[in-house]
Amino acid sequence: MPPLPPNEAERLAALRDLRILDTAPEAHFDAVCSTAATLFAVPIALITLIDSERQWFKAKCGIAADGTPRDIAFCTYAILSDDVLVVEDATTDPRFAHSPLVTGEHAVRFYVGAPLVLRSGIRLGTLCLVDTKPRTFSELQIVQLQGLARIVVAHIELHRARIAAESALEERIRSVTLIKASEERYRTAHAKLEQTTDLLRLAQEAAGAGIWQWSLDSDVVQNSSESAHMLGFDCGSGSTDWIDISTAQWAARVHPDDLPLVHAAHTAALRDGSNYKVEYRVRRPEGSVGYRWLMSFGRIIRDEATGEALQIVGLDLDVTERRTTQDALIQSERRLRTSEERLALALDSGSDGLWDWNVATGQVWYSDRWYTMFGYEPGEVEAHINTCMGLTHPDDLEQTLALVAEHFEERSATYASERRMRTKSGDYTWVLSRGRVVSRDPQGTPLRMVGTYIDISERKASEHRIAYMARHDALTGLPNRTVFYEHLEHRLAEVRRGRGQAALLCLDLDRFKSVNDTLGHPAGDQLLCQIATRLRANICDGDVVVRLGGDEFAIIVSHVDHVHQVSSLAQRMIDAVGQPLDLRGHLVTVGVSIGIALSPSNGDTAETLFKNADLALYRAKEAARDSYRFYEAGMDAAIETRMQLELEMREAIMCGSFAMHYQPGLRLSDHRIVGFEALMRWPHPTRGMIAPGAFIPLAEETGLIVSLGSWALQEACREAAAWPGHLRIAVNVSAVQFQQPGLEESVISALRTSGLPPHRLVLEITESVLVQDAEAVIARLHRLKSFGVRIALDDFGTGYSSLSYLRRFPFDSIKIDRSFVSEIDDPGAAAIVRAVVGIAKQLGATVTAEGVETEHQLEQVGLEGCTDIQGYFISCPMPADDTKAFIKENLFTGTQADLRDIHPNQTKDTISSERLAGCPRRDPRSARSGAQCGRDPAAQSGRTQAGDHGSH
Repeated sequence: MPPLPPNEAERLAALRDLRILDTAPEAHFDAVCSTAATLFAVPIALITLIDSERQWFKAKCGIAADGTPRDIAFCTYAILSDDVLVVEDATTDPRFAHSPLVTGEHAVRFYVGAPLVLRSGIRLGTLCLVDTKPRTFSELQIVQLQGLARIVVAHIELHRARIAAESALEERIRSVTLIKASEERYRTAHAKLEQTTDLLRLAQEAAGAGIWQWSLDSDVVQNSSESAHMLGFDCGSGSTDWIDISTAQWAARVHPDDLPLVHAAHTAALRDGSNYKVEYRVRRPEGSVGYRWLMSFGRIIRDEATGEALQIVGLDLDVTERRTTQDALIQSERRLRTSEERLALALDSGSDGLWDWNVATGQVWYSDRWYTMFGYEPGEVEAHINTCMGLTHPDDLEQTLALVAEHFEERSATYASERRMRTKSGDYTWVLSRGRVVSRDPQGTPLRMVGTYIDISERKASEHRIAYMARHDALTGLPNRTVFYEHLEHRLAEVRRGRGQAALLCLDLDRFKSVNDTLGHPAGDQLLCQIATRLRANICDGDVVVRLGGDEFAIIVSHVDHVHQVSSLAQRMIDAVGQPLDLRGHLVTVGVSIGIALSPSNGDTAETLFKNADLALYRAKEAARDSYRFYEAGMDAAIETRMQLELEMREAIMCGSFAMHYQPGLRLSDHRIVGFEALMRWPHPTRGMIAPGAFIPLAEETGLIVSLGSWALQEACREAAAWPGHLRIAVNVSAVQFQQPGLEESVISALRTSGLPPHRLVLEITESVLVQDAEAVIARLHRLKSFGVRIALDDFGTGYSSLSYLRRFPFDSIKIDRSFVSEIDDPGAAAIVRAVVGIAKQLGATVTAEGVETEHQLEQVGLEGCTDIQGYFISCPMPADDTKAFIKENLFTGTQADLRDIHPNQTKDTISSERLAGCPRRDPRSARSGAQCGRDPAAQSGRTQAGDHGSH
């Protein structure tokens, strides 16, 4: 059972005071729920209230149930704190793993709950999101969910104020009605009472009176039958005789609380000689319950000579009905005072304004709060209904008058109108006006109507924000997919009716991922915002630019007169996006690829046009970055080919069809081979040898790179274990693989299974890994080094990091990217190589120049201080069997080999490179087709542009 909040009793009392449990659905709550589900892309969104034994859904989206038992509800934990409760995977959380909501038909995996906190600090329930699959939830999403939760609380507070005001108003109406009825009955009874001024005459003529006389020298009172009957004595039917009743018998019939009052009246009359009147209660006859009220009039009869009091004669009158009416009047007055106090409290707490409209005259009374609400001083506005309606926004006036008429005609129980009203400053504010007719004439014509005004401007602003959030991207402010499809469908409907042409441009940023990975997500967000601004600035009136998600945008060109118009727009976008961007001091450039589809020629439905524009985008990215392509028939085939390649890749992984090739690395100090880099190949049964550039990007997109990388690590360690003990094997770890939680275990498993000593394994990572989470990366690198393996920074210079990164990470080796080697004669490139070498020496790390293809490059990188080289000047990557032969022919135990002796351009006396690596003598100025080495033309340094990174 979840723990209870420390203020549980107070919390439940507050929940019941709201009178919101088991109420009908309300549009405002439903709208928040629906918006939350759309904004966060979850199947289920709920507004829950936690009762003593249950959680009840005030609003729901994506679920049929109205609630659940409290003891299994996730929300019971969410209300223990003001913080948002995030459960990314309920099956791994001991609090929820065995809950029926997780193990049962609902199969809940993901939950986020933002508590609904009143101003008093009481947490009533939550605004929560639920999914049947695990998810993560970012800090930005937490802030957005808390904003929606505050909107829900505002609606709850408004609900409370409205209930209080309506209750007070109802009470006042009932009290006024009861008072009027009571006053009428009282006036009738009092008129009867005024007719009894002469007791003796009334005793003779009034049939409802009882007469009595008491000789003071006796304890017996003589009562007429009427008087005795009033006192509760049985006088017999129709008796007209006097009945003797002792004072003790009389006293026994009087209410104990009233007896002292009657005795005091008698004593005062005897002392002062005055007549008296007293009201008291007597018991009803036997068999009846309760008391009746008597009004007793008494007159002292004295001896005229001595003045001595001889007897008292009097009259009893049954005033039970009058007293009941009077008591009701008193109670009614008390309720009225309470009602007025409650109404005042409701108005103060709810910031309501009260109004009272005399329908016949048109005069309206307003409370001070009403004047304050609109910025006026009391009396500053003419108190007439025409003035009030004149303050109403013209667009809202017709509906307001219609709602008033509907209530006047009794077609609605109450009047309620949301409308804008002009304040003294001239601005309009949203109000909710509610009221009821409290008085009508005999023909049913309204005479008087009372009600309240509630300021709902904050709620309306919240609704506007919700509507905006539901239709716009939270980061860039651009319209989102919802608006995109609405606008596209609307424009294409016009196209289908023959109203011109339209165009759809799908845009995808080039090199965005590198910026995002290298500089971090905040810089990536800043980049997207700047790009959005540039796109907006370059469209024409009537066109729409939207963000589809990630780094994808779209532009709807509403009116196309000529295809050149669209081409010109696409080129403007490419030029605008390609301008340098300043991201927190980092100057970067990105590009954009654009796919274009025209309507109606390329499709007249949103689905078809979007699909074709997306196909054109794919071809644009495939052909060349920073370019645009129009859709052409047959582009579908390229996508089908890609899907087929993915399917075949999955089959190849299952069948073990991939192979490893190895490229040697050479130490310049003694010209000895020190190790090999493992490179992946895919020998396809029908396509031939598929270059890494064709399948590695696809493997990274689909996540297959993780299983491929793990296999490559195992295979490379197994192969290297059979080599001479001084040779190392370098295996690249992709950024995706590096993020996996089981990387350390995978490395240990590969070493243990192969028997390879840890110091012979080199793990190569690229700069993109370093900026994901620097502290976490450093910690993982140190754990890996603790196993004894070496760490190398691969392709240095291709990212956006600086030389300062090198000092923070525990690298044993730095590999300079081939782009600097190919431009080694450029002073800038040489300076960078020189700087890296200098830092590496300080860190005790070696420096490998990648992509060395000529003797001149070899000499230059040696002069700059590089310790090792790798590239075609030594050898192409080769299969495992050829690698063994290469090792046998070119490694000399304990001696140094001349570099020329292992160069593939030399004679068979040193190395038969044609036989081992398939690399015939090449002119460095030629294209050096990579096909000669089983590589694509881009792989001139033993690596492809797409990243022939070590294990892949």
